[in-house]
Amino acid sequence: MAVRSKLGRAVTVGVLILAAAGIIFALINFTKADKTGVGPGQSAPDFSLADLNGRTVSLHDLKGKVVLLNFWGSWCDPCREEMPALETAYKQYKDKGFTVVGVNIAESRVTAKGFTDRFGVTFPVLLDSDRDVTLNRYKVGPIPTSFLIDKQGRVQEKFERPLTADLIASKVEPLLAQP
Repeated sequence: MAVRSKLGRAVTVGVLILAAAGIIFALINFTKADKTGVGPGQSAPDFSLADLNGRTVSLHDLKGKVVLLNFWGSWCDPCREEMPALETAYKQYKDKGFTVVGVNIAESRVTAKGFTDRFGVTFPVLLDSDRDVTLNRYKVGPIPTSFLIDKQGRVQEKFERPLTADLIASKVEPLLAQP
């Protein structure tokens, strides 16, 4: 009887160890994939969202342009800090095949519009009301997060910090020079 009991315990412990190892393996692999999200060299996931005027804008409609896709919220101090640089870059390069597209995360149209009016934003701002584009397609963590997308629709850079006008210019100008 004692041998059978020891064998039963050994089998149970073995099964538990294997199960724990499987769970740890799954957690490490799935968590790692979720955190990385979209990065350089990947195709920018397409999406369609309404802008502040209710018109639908799709990323695929911007193919052939260099796009700076910027995820922000009005409650975010670093987002406020970088808005003037984004606006400056937009005005400087918009006639040369470049655009900035702001994606407001889960705020009302009134809140987002008030913010853009206060900061003098003239580039397109889209509303990700349900956070699908932010969390599921681009897997944005901290904000501001921006993706620099080339004319072919590939992500060239991912920035998880506020951008400056000089940094934007240094990254955008070489992409605009490419065919």
